[in-house]
Amino acid sequence: MMRAMYSAGLLVHSWLRWAVILLGIVAVLRALGALRSPRWTPADDRAGLLFTVAFDVQFLVGLVLYFALSPLTKQAMQNMGEAMRAAPIRYWAVEHPFGMLVALILAHVGRVMVRRATEAKKARIALIFFALALLLVLGVTPWPNMPGDRPLFRLP
Repeated sequence: MMRAMYSAGLLVHSWLRWAVILLGIVAVLRALGALRSPRWTPADDRAGLLFTVAFDVQFLVGLVLYFALSPLTKQAMQNMGEAMRAAPIRYWAVEHPFGMLVALILAHVGRVMVRRATEAKKARIALIFFALALLLVLGVTPWPNMPGDRPLFRLP
């Protein structure tokens, strides 16, 4: 039962990454477009909102995997010293979740700052924060041939 839940969680988490990456690209492109034109539109704002909401859902699924379902993190928690010496286990126990948490914080701080900014500054703030968040997401996503080594598309 636990193994089936872990597999299902990995499947959802794997496919949601593409939504987060795609929506992050859209949010960055909308901010870039708004920077070139002097207007911040509701569509620009919606792109940032959808990016952060998708990221929130993805992070929640990741937390369930991390704390409840993953045998890798359970193994790491039993002996963190040993886990830190093994690159793949360290990646899943520390690097991936920490990097994603920082990226999530950047996305949310960006959303808050955009809402509070003057019209003239919204696009610049959105571009900076959403681009940084997206770059961090891309940097700590488990691509093939990296320490986390996950397939690009997980199939059921």
